[in-house]
Amino acid sequence: MTKLNIGNVELDNNIILAPMAGITDSPLRRLAKSGGASLVYTEMVSAKSILYNSKKTKSLLRISNDERPISVQIFGSDAYIMAEAAKTIRDMDIDIIDINLGCPANKIVKTGAGSKLLSNEKLVSKILEYVVKSVDIPVTAKIRIGILPEENVASGIVKIAQSCGVKMLTIHARSVSQRHSGIPNLKLFADACRDAKIPIIANGGIIDEKTAISFMRIPNCKGIMIGRGAIGNYSIFKGLVDFFNNGNKLSSSSKTERMIWLKKHIGYSIEHYGEKKGLIVIRKIVNYYIRNLPNAAKIREIFNKIGTLSDFNRLIKFIF
Repeated sequence: MTKLNIGNVELDNNIILAPMAGITDSPLRRLAKSGGASLVYTEMVSAKSILYNSKKTKSLLRISNDERPISVQIFGSDAYIMAEAAKTIRDMDIDIIDINLGCPANKIVKTGAGSKLLSNEKLVSKILEYVVKSVDIPVTAKIRIGILPEENVASGIVKIAQSCGVKMLTIHARSVSQRHSGIPNLKLFADACRDAKIPIIANGGIIDEKTAISFMRIPNCKGIMIGRGAIGNYSIFKGLVDFFNNGNKLSSSSKTERMIWLKKHIGYSIEHYGEKKGLIVIRKIVNYYIRNLPNAAKIREIFNKIGTLSDFNRLIKFIF
């Protein structure tokens, strides 16, 4: 793995944690960094809510020093509001600003943001141009390959992004209609990369060295971004760096290793949110930690009822 430069930000490697709404909070980002991710992203944040200085948005933007370098991902459909929000973020001493152009969630699409923008290249160009001109830190963007299967809108967005001064573009190689399932379209991804003058990062279905190398063999693909494949298995980042540097295959994530990560996650979450909420917020992703364990359904049922760290420690004893 080679180092990756995003404008004036130099990353140690080119294996990156994806932004995931409701998932990539500060505790999880810290785990990914300790597992070897060179860059982490916040959950996507509404540009309007940044300008309104909402309490919830402030909590999403709480950042620990061991998360850096970090990118804040914003979404919206108004170029002026996006640019003003970018200025606010810059003043928070953030390293990179990312523009969400690919979220398929209905509540985001209904506002004209996220993947809805892929069908309006003129507005995409305006948003990217306004945001890039408003700040002196690198601006990147994340998109989908297309809206429907076999459709490639990414090639056009690549040209727009680099002409607007965007420093890096991440392409999720699934269509909007596929959401988070189905096979990524490597052919369309390769077509989008062909004439790229800026770093293109691959995203979508990357869970091991086989899925990673299938993207990295494509000319002009400069790195990979891992989302759900990293939850509960944060060693995947260092593992892939080792694979690309030395040819060592990734080892399977053991029950013991996943429980170590879970205990660390609980600690960070309690530190960030307090004991009660710190345990509650992990309920939505605990399945990633306990998948394939004997009595997984029972473990999940117990976990959804625990309210103290002592309860959790008793659960760990039950698991082993």
